Amino acid sequence: MTALTAVAGSSCTHASPPAHLAAAITAAAHARTVSASAAPDNVPQPAVTRAAPTHADTTPYLCQPGTVACIAGGPLLASSPAEAHWLIAHGYPSPAEHARLSKMDLAQLQAESQAGNQAATVLYGTTTALSGRFYSGVAILRKAAASGNIYAYYGLSEAYICDTPQKNLVDSAAYLRLAYLLGDRKASAAIAQRGLSNIENVVADERAAVLYQIFANSPRPSPRPFE
Repeated sequence: MTALTAVAGSSCTHASPPAHLAAAITAAAHARTVSASAAPDNVPQPAVTRAAPTHADTTPYLCQPGTVACIAGGPLLASSPAEAHWLIAHGYPSPAEHARLSKMDLAQLQAESQAGNQAATVLYGTTTALSGRFYSGVAILRKAAASGNIYAYYGLSEAYICDTPQKNLVDSAAYLRLAYLLGDRKASAAIAQRGLSNIENVVADERAAVLYQIFANSPRPSPRPFE
């Protein structure tokens, strides 16, 4: 499974999750199916009012260390509670939450964002950028990034790799490099999968250095915990 893969054409939107989430979402869905099979079929499910994740909600992020799903799980999975806390603190959704948000339209994402859901803000910004208002979406993502939302750099990367007049593979890689510089070690796998030439990688690194200065008011690098 890839960490982050470009999706060309009209599928390059939040409606179809990026490839870096596919296996993680599948694994999470399987776990929910197994859990649900043990429950009575006729028990009605109560309505739930969703709130932004708290630092107690680490379970949806966790995978079993050493398993294939955990090793290839991409940036949204954690192999320890400490890593899950880090994901929550920096705006990352769990695979299940990403799947839920990916089904929403722009107005619903906006409402979730306004309610304080950091991950929804990223999908809202990315979707806005890919829906004909590119610079408005980028502005949303940059504001989120400047506030410490490292996941927003993945959104910015996706915005620049999709088929729009602003498509720029170097900028797309540069935003992932910035996520790496700010602490997300898993962003390196996404950068490698861009398939850039040596020269393009050098230019992307230089661009990331410029972007780092632009986002200099962001918090200091916060390393993503290992197991």
